[in-house]
Amino acid sequence: MSEATDPAVTAWMQAIDGYQACLQACIGWQQELARFTDLRLAGNRRTWGALMSSRDVADALKIQQDWAAQAANDYTEEATRLARLVTSLSLTGTTPDVQQAATLVA
Repeated sequence: MSEATDPAVTAWMQAIDGYQACLQACIGWQQELARFTDLRLAGNRRTWGALMSSRDVADALKIQQDWAAQAANDYTEEATRLARLVTSLSLTGTTPDVQQAATLVA
């Protein structure tokens, strides 16, 4: 029996492939969280700068309302992105047919 047909070697190679796929998915998750954090921190900095230069209470309230609306939108979009990442991670190691079916449903 050659190494290529040895079931133990085949199982080991599949486990390594699965580990690599999971690792790539986790890296994608971390990159997405870093991207989102940078986005929100930049928005917060802009808002603080605008608040510091506001001329009156009405101006400050408008800045705060705009910040809240943008933050709510950003968090909603991020939740969608993270849900897609979780779905892709849960499909790691499945057959291409299962992955295609999940893509059609999502």
